[in-house]
Amino acid sequence: MKKFYLAAFLCAAAFNAQAFDLTSSANKLADGINDTAAAIEAKKAEREAAAEAREQAAAEAKAEREAKAEQAKAELTAKLEAKKAEAQAKIDAAKAKQEAEAAERQAKQEEREQALKNAKDSLSNLKDAFSK
Repeated sequence: MKKFYLAAFLCAAAFNAQAFDLTSSANKLADGINDTAAAIEAKKAEREAAAEAREQAAAEAKAEREAKAEQAKAELTAKLEAKKAEAQAKIDAAKAKQEAEAAERQAKQEEREQALKNAKDSLSNLKDAFSK
């Protein structure tokens, strides 16, 4: 019977040793799987961060382009307004010159008419003086 117990004890010891080996192997395998999953999650987070950085850079570039476009638009609008003001000033100056020339012509015309009237009056006065 001693031999039976001894054999049973040796079998149990061998089974425990083998089970311990399997548990150790399973733990190593689980650790490897966990490490792989962590590496995959890290790569995924890295890709997401890179995508966010690209999106942020694209948004900043778009905002910069829009700001430049607004600035160019404002500059062109200011130039256009300056050209309009210059053209309006030229138009106003030309109108003022035309009005001044028209007033001068009118004054000369009135002067001529007054001189003609004076000449007619003088002639009429001379006729009256000689006829008396």
